[in-house]
Amino acid sequence: MKKIIKEFTPQGGRHCITTSLRQIFDYYGYTLSEAMLFGIGEGLDFTYINLAAAPMVSGRTKIGEFEETLSGRLGITIRVKQAKDYSKVFAKAKQMIDSEHPVLAYVDMPYMEYLGMDKDSHFGGHTVVLFGYDDARQCFHVSERDHSDYPIRTPAGTISKDYHLVPYDQLETARSSNHRPFPANNKYLEFDFSGYAGITPDNLALSIRAVCEKNLNPPTNLKGVNGILKFSKEVVKWNKFDSEKLKRAGVTNYFQINADGGTGGGIFRAMYGEFLVEAATVLQKDGISEIGQSFIALSGKWDVIAQKMWQLHETGDETLLKEMSGNISDNFNTEVDLLTRLQEIV
Repeated sequence: MKKIIKEFTPQGGRHCITTSLRQIFDYYGYTLSEAMLFGIGEGLDFTYINLAAAPMVSGRTKIGEFEETLSGRLGITIRVKQAKDYSKVFAKAKQMIDSEHPVLAYVDMPYMEYLGMDKDSHFGGHTVVLFGYDDARQCFHVSERDHSDYPIRTPAGTISKDYHLVPYDQLETARSSNHRPFPANNKYLEFDFSGYAGITPDNLALSIRAVCEKNLNPPTNLKGVNGILKFSKEVVKWNKFDSEKLKRAGVTNYFQINADGGTGGGIFRAMYGEFLVEAATVLQKDGISEIGQSFIALSGKWDVIAQKMWQLHETGDETLLKEMSGNISDNFNTEVDLLTRLQEIV
């Protein structure tokens, strides 16, 4: 058999989960921008993660928590489904597509061969949308972040396809992966929009206040603004790493910060700034749009750090570590100021 959801329109995007969600929302007639989805779901965060392979930073809310918060803010139901037996997940995906429901699925990135990633660069929190299948060709139609009008850079080069034909066995490996961090474990989402509340001044204000609170008053020194300060102190200690680990830390954090890694630019600060600019038109409060523009400017400073991370990956030059420490410390001060001002306004 062969089935393609003809009314589904693949779209490119900046961040995997917000790109996937935007396509699902659009398909069911609830159009929101990526930035709005990111902001209303309280996506902005910061975490310093000291993994054995190489330390890494993250600029967004934990996978799963974001989707749960988003559903609560918008009054919709997002159910996380999974099964140990992949044959059940495979059959369910085809059943959903047959019923004209695209499937938002989690995959482990290195197993999606079109991304050209190192086989050990596991990240099972990546999302794609399945909107067709072809039994004769043994493949699913998969919408990624890339599109013919939205090229993205991967470790293997630039890709820009409207969709990808992914073999059944390849997708099984990617969906069934239990590698950390964030194992895919056959997870997928089901949606019920019957209670959709839309964007309101109240839910915007609640989301913005929550982001300010969790970042300004985080529970540990690895989170929020504390995590940024921790990053500035820890990065100089990377000089103790051997050359391979140092270069791995460089490339890992380049993709965690730069838009090439699906952050929208500047470790998600650009997307959050755009959200604030958009939210300002609804909230009608002086200063929010200005702070949004400042977050967009701050994203450029984070991208400077990303470029130095790439240089670190290429050269292993330890003198870059002290430079980055100073840059990160400056960003810490800026972010504390912006979040404090935003909290006072909202």
